[in-house]
Amino acid sequence: MSTPVSLQKCLDSVLDRSQAKRYIRNAGKTMMPARHYYNNALRDLSSKDSEGAIHNLILSLDTEKDYEPALHLVKTMLFGLSKKFHESGGEDYKRKYSSLANWINMIEKDIAENEKLIISIRNDKLKDQKKGLWFLIQKTFFKSSIKNYDSIINKNLAKKDELRKQIAFASKLSQIGEYAKVLSTILEICLYPARYAWIVA
Repeated sequence: MSTPVSLQKCLDSVLDRSQAKRYIRNAGKTMMPARHYYNNALRDLSSKDSEGAIHNLILSLDTEKDYEPALHLVKTMLFGLSKKFHESGGEDYKRKYSSLANWINMIEKDIAENEKLIISIRNDKLKDQKKGLWFLIQKTFFKSSIKNYDSIINKNLAKKDELRKQIAFASKLSQIGEYAKVLSTILEICLYPARYAWIVA
């Protein structure tokens, strides 16, 4: 299962620039044995650092192209992350919003609009309070015509909390999807190196 191409160079060519920077670090430094990076990957996984684990697996497989423990760990992580993504409804959300990035952008837009609305309502409340005596008369005798600003603000604050929960969930799903995609690419490069022969080793 020899890989005649550089895994780091292949990934640097096929991943997005921001992804490449995160997963391919310390490139060009003196390499340690594959076992060293594999052990680092296990350590990172035990501390729930998936990004660090993937980085170390890349270094391990770039050092020793057919290092079985590292390949097995890539497969295991890919299976586990894919299962988690599916069970969390990742594919459904991707179909509904065309991509998780679109969904995150929509939620961020809703949060921004919600924050503007809360500021506007608070400003309206302050304007009414500055009316002084007339506001007190309205509040006392014309309760039905006075806006319940606190109630409206609280409803929008509750909506903001719900949107923040949604964006945390969407971001987590997006991260899981990214990890799975990178691991899948690593596995493809290792198992089918001829597909990446166009990249100079």
